[in-house]
Amino acid sequence: AALSTSHELAPVMTRRAIAPGRVNLIGEHTDYTGGLVLPMAIDRCTEISFHRGGDRVRLRSLDEPHVVDLPLPVDGAATDPASVQPAWGRYIAAVVAEVRPTVGFTGHVSTDIPIGAGLSSSAALEVATALALGFEGTSDELAQLCRRAEHAASGVPCGIMDQLVIAAAVRDHALLIDCHTLERTPVPIPSDAEIVVQ
Repeated sequence: AALSTSHELAPVMTRRAIAPGRVNLIGEHTDYTGGLVLPMAIDRCTEISFHRGGDRVRLRSLDEPHVVDLPLPVDGAATDPASVQPAWGRYIAAVVAEVRPTVGFTGHVSTDIPIGAGLSSSAALEVATALALGFEGTSDELAQLCRRAEHAASGVPCGIMDQLVIAAAVRDHALLIDCHTLERTPVPIPSDAEIVVQ
């Protein structure tokens, strides 16, 4: 599951927010109709290393040449994600608009989730960003927030599967999710089974 950690690096505190990618074993295209899905987190992740402070969110990517630099929402008005360049910054802007933090951060993002490979790299980025911004709610609330951010950033009315399994994954288990009620049941993966992502 996604997590946020911190450790001291004088003179500032450096923190890390980490979110895994995912595969879906059963139930393609049923999450946005409220059906059942059986996804699981994988051993590839997106990590944001950052320090908090200031009134902006500044994020560099190890895979992209341009920096995302956004102001925090002021008087209820947040940056429109559709207007943000570089394009990957739209996901950051959409999460900032949902979280509405009072303190920004400066950091860099790295990932070993192949982008565009169907392993939910955008959902992992959204979850890691929300954690870096200080989100402290439940995994359901985190998933719902990041799903709204995905809608705003991409214009695609996706279901909640990606964000929910990333926020609530259980080690060595798939997660049976009822996408209508958000009820979750961890399903053990047999120790002799291999999940191969190609």
